[in-house]
Amino acid sequence: MTSSDQDDFRPGESVVERQIRLAMERGEFSDLPGTGEPIEGLDDTYDPLWWVKRWAEREGITAAEVHKLLAERQRGG
Repeated sequence: MTSSDQDDFRPGESVVERQIRLAMERGEFSDLPGTGEPIEGLDDTYDPLWWVKRWAEREGITAAEVHKLLAERQRGG
């Protein structure tokens, strides 16, 4: 690390926080997809099986098919 790199740190700033800040200053996060749009599902109540439901939806699998897959796996097949 050079002395100019050392001068770039702000008090209490970690290495990672510094890298993020410098990237933001360079505008590297400016044109990301979804910028300014609400995060889908952020206000929903917590569901511990959210990932299974998203996976099934993405793969086009019905709840009955998921249950069948789980039953087969429990039987060892």
